[in-house]
Amino acid sequence: MNYIQFTSNQEWIKFVYPSNMISEEEEEGTYLFYTEHTGSFRVTPLKLEGNGNFDADKYLENLSNDYNGEILKNPSSKYVYYISYSMEEDEKLMIFNWIFAVNKKIVYCSYTIDDSDKDNPEILKEKDEILKIINNLKIE
Repeated sequence: MNYIQFTSNQEWIKFVYPSNMISEEEEEGTYLFYTEHTGSFRVTPLKLEGNGNFDADKYLENLSNDYNGEILKNPSSKYVYYISYSMEEDEKLMIFNWIFAVNKKIVYCSYTIDDSDKDNPEILKEKDEILKIINNLKIE
C-alpha cells in the first residue's frame, strides 16, 4: 500500500495515511480521512492559549476515568483510548477515540463505523491502517 504524508496547517501534527483515503479539511480545523465504503477518521487539533499551567498527564488521567478508557503510548506521546457509541438516524455507530495531550496541545482522533459492520473484513483492514496512524502520529 502507498502512503501520503500529512502535516496539519498548524504544522505540529504529522503522520502518514493510506493513499486510498480521501482527505479534506472540515470546519474549525478538523481533518477528515475516509473511503467511500468504510469508516471515517477525524483529527481535531487544539492548542491551549494563555500562561496557565496545563498538566497533560492529569488531563489524560481524568479523561481515562471519565470514559473508562486506557492510557497508552505511541513512540512519541501518551494518549487515552476508549470506545463510545452514538445513534445517527436508525444506525448505531461505533466510535474509536484516541485523545493525545502534549504540553498545551491536545489532539482528538476518532474512527467511526456502523456498528453492524464491525466484523466486516474491509473495516478490520482499515482499522489496522488507522491504528498505524495512531502509532506513528507525532505532535511537535
